[in-house]
Parts: sequence; C-alpha cells; structure tokens
Amino acid sequence: MSEARDPDGSEESNRPDGPWWTGEDEVGGIGFARFFAYTGLFMAIASLVIAVMAPLEGDALRTVWITGFAATSMWIAFMAAPRYRREGVRVSPAVPITMALGGLTIAIMIYAFAAIALASTGVELPAPAHWFGGPTAPSGVNV
Repeated sequence: MSEARDPDGSEESNRPDGPWWTGEDEVGGIGFARFFAYTGLFMAIASLVIAVMAPLEGDALRTVWITGFAATSMWIAFMAAPRYRREGVRVSPAVPITMALGGLTIAIMIYAFAAIALASTGVELPAPAHWFGGPTAPSGVNV
C-alpha cells in the first residue's frame, strides 16, 4: 500500500508522509530559504569580525573554532539555495556573499594558524600582535 500524497490535496492533515521542511506546508518554502540565507550571512559577518578582532594569544586551537564557525555559516546559507530554486525564485545575493565572507574568514584563520605555528619555531610572519599574545600589563593585584 502506497503512502503517496494525493495531488488534489485531499489527504488527511494528521498523516503527512514527507518531512516538514519540504515546503508543502509553507514551513520549508521561501520563508525558510530567506531565514537560512540571512542567518548564514549574519554568522559569516560575525565570524569575520571575530577572525580579525579576537585575541588568539598564540593558541592555534582558537583558529580552528573560528574556522568551524565560518564553515557553519556557509553551510547554513548553502541550505537556502535549493529552497529558492524549488520556489522558482532567483537565489538571494546573501548566499554568495556568505560564501565569500566565510571563505575569507577561513583563509585568514589558515594564515593565523600558520603564523602561530611558525612563531613557535622562531619564524615570524607579519601578523597582528594580538594573535601571539604578549606580556600582560601588571594589574597591581598580587595573588
């Protein structure tokens, strides 16, 4: 016995046979496409700001976390493309912008990882001082 949907829409509402994100009930349609596109864009902007401003303090593992954050933003935005295509709408410019910003963030973090790793062997690459962590100023509090 097949559980296929009737094309005339006469199926029971309490027995869906497809996942909720497919778009038949407007949950996975153009609204989700926009949600994914712009959520990915905002996350990509945040990851780029973090990549540029975060004090890595010589800890190469911090670059991995920031790279993962950028890759996640790209993945979320990429989930919007098939939803836009299914609706017959041109893909939002937020998706390729997210890919570019995420790629830039990943490239910066690869360079930061290399700079930190090479600094531990004595080779200095040009990089911001907050990537390496320097001597901290005395706080005046003795513990």
